Amino acid sequence: MMISITPALLIAAITFGYLAVEASPAPLLSLNIGGSLSAEINTKSLGKACKAPPSFTSAYFVRATPDTIVANDGSKPPGQTGAIGRYNLYLNSHEEKICWDIELEGVTGEYSSPAKTATHVHQANAGSAGPPRIAFPNPQTVGSRGGKEIRKSEGCMEGPFTTGVLSPPVTGTDTGSASGFKLRDIEANPSGFFGDTHTSAFTAGAVRGQLIPSELEVRKPKRFTSHLRTKATADQVVTATGPVAGEAGATGKYELSINSDENILCYKITLEGVTGDYLSPAKTATHIHQAPKGSAGPARFAFKNPEKVNRWWSWWSKKEVRVSESCVKGPFTTGLVGTDGKDTGSQSGFNLKSLEDNPSQFFADTHTAQFSAGAIRGQLERVY
Repeated sequence: MMISITPALLIAAITFGYLAVEASPAPLLSLNIGGSLSAEINTKSLGKACKAPPSFTSAYFVRATPDTIVANDGSKPPGQTGAIGRYNLYLNSHEEKICWDIELEGVTGEYSSPAKTATHVHQANAGSAGPPRIAFPNPQTVGSRGGKEIRKSEGCMEGPFTTGVLSPPVTGTDTGSASGFKLRDIEANPSGFFGDTHTSAFTAGAVRGQLIPSELEVRKPKRFTSHLRTKATADQVVTATGPVAGEAGATGKYELSINSDENILCYKITLEGVTGDYLSPAKTATHIHQAPKGSAGPARFAFKNPEKVNRWWSWWSKKEVRVSESCVKGPFTTGLVGTDGKDTGSQSGFNLKSLEDNPSQFFADTHTAQFSAGAIRGQLERVY
């Protein structure tokens, strides 16, 4: 698309610090599997490999940790110290399709399980053991972060699902779809299911966590109840002990459009001069936190991390440009937990109405490996 930059538009861009260009709605989630992953699903008959459906009926997040393991005999052995799993699950219960994006951090050693794979969704409440209902292709090593091995698995498949575990053993029925399990069972009671991964050193589970409802990508709504923005800079970064330096020369433009009636947040984030790998204990490294200017506070919303793009002005500024945009419907999850053990997003009581009513009590930021406290930060303000 060609954009004609008139003198008036250029003056407006300089005055407000950016050029506002109407953009088409971001595409909905697109997870495609193929190659070795597709072969693994088909060979092991976990389900039928497929493309992501046009829409999903629900989404869930799992923060899997080593301190929640429960063995089949009811005992509670420790998992792998320092390991964590982040499971993003997207369901279309009408078509019996599930897509996933699973990341394991610090899980090491060989996988081990009597099931077809060692990465599952089980049916059981917190503190209890239960049968696997879905088996996923095991995450494979893709690199390291902060000295810890990172493994990932992502894709989509369609039921019927099989796990390779029989109930009762030997002569029984597979605990997947043949048992009567349907994806709508998860939607009816997500807290009654958990995600986990098993290894030879931690056969009961290296990490485990219960499912919680999470944000779902949706199309842009017809109207918004408010619009917020901030220009984040390196000199606004603050920790609990005081100000710290962010990445010199880096800036970020965070534009938020809210429909609090429908619990939808649309955003476009443009970073300039932010470099290096993202790093955060949350499920992404780009957030809305709750705290006034000059203070630190908990993350309430996690954005998709901006990705590098080519922009016409980057040749002039000599700065790397990264962009992220989408529309999502709550409830929202961050992958972090508060002192009450709940996710610091919607489970904490956060809602979009509180954000649009008092935006100055919230800030946006982005974290990187070199600037873990924040490469940039900016307090939010209401535009209209």
